[in-house]
Amino acid sequence: MYTLPNLTKPAPDTQQHTASSQADLCDALEIRRGLLHGQFRAYVQPQFDLSSGAVDALEVLARWQHPELGLLTPATFIPVMAHKHLLDDLLHALLDQGLACQIELYRDGRKSPVAFNLSLLQLANTSFVERLIVRLRGHPLPLQWITLEITEDGPAVASDFCVQNAMRLRQLGVRLSLDDYGTGQSSLLRLCQLPFDEIKLAGELTRELLESPRQRSIVRTTVSLANELGIRLVVEGIETEDQRRCLAQLGVGIGQGYLRARPMSVGALRRWLALRGNRFAA
Repeated sequence: MYTLPNLTKPAPDTQQHTASSQADLCDALEIRRGLLHGQFRAYVQPQFDLSSGAVDALEVLARWQHPELGLLTPATFIPVMAHKHLLDDLLHALLDQGLACQIELYRDGRKSPVAFNLSLLQLANTSFVERLIVRLRGHPLPLQWITLEITEDGPAVASDFCVQNAMRLRQLGVRLSLDDYGTGQSSLLRLCQLPFDEIKLAGELTRELLESPRQRSIVRTTVSLANELGIRLVVEGIETEDQRRCLAQLGVGIGQGYLRARPMSVGALRRWLALRGNRFAA
């Protein structure tokens, strides 16, 4: 599992190439060319109400529509992007596409909160955060409908710059989420350091949920923690109906995973919503 932004969350798909077969082909020059020509696409995965099935929000993820290799997963390009300091460019590309999708859905009569991944190192970069704030201020919809999921690629203790920039984003109205809670540095300590509005419980904890009483205890405790702090909880990695039912019984309200939908293109999302009559939760 990468400790880089969760732009790296891949979806297994026979049309997508694996990192082992293609990573060596994706050099920095080619990636820069792909960014310039708009080849990096925003894919979205719904978060859903575990009881009603209503779509609650959308997470924006990265895919590369390579002109020769087809649709590439983030594992093929994120490591190079991180090394060559290209993640900022990727986020701005995804932000433009994701916010445009939000506007289109709003015109369709759907209020659709969207989430983007932001690494801890990006959060510490004040000049980048200032540019991000300028971009967000130009968005016509409420900024409370935007969540930045803070992912791990930094030290255990968040810097003063991280804290200050997080507060600036919060004051703007943007919500902050602690991504992959329960793994790496996404811990109780991180939860104390930054002003989070949401916890995203890592999918690794969902995988063994049905077989492990200890995993269920952790989920139950996290539900209590989120309730005590007055913040939202999302559980990732829900793939089966039994997992959904178990999580609902443990008090989880919102989930994300292949049970409901795989990551899909923006166009596919609108068709998916229309064909199934899916609605967004109020």
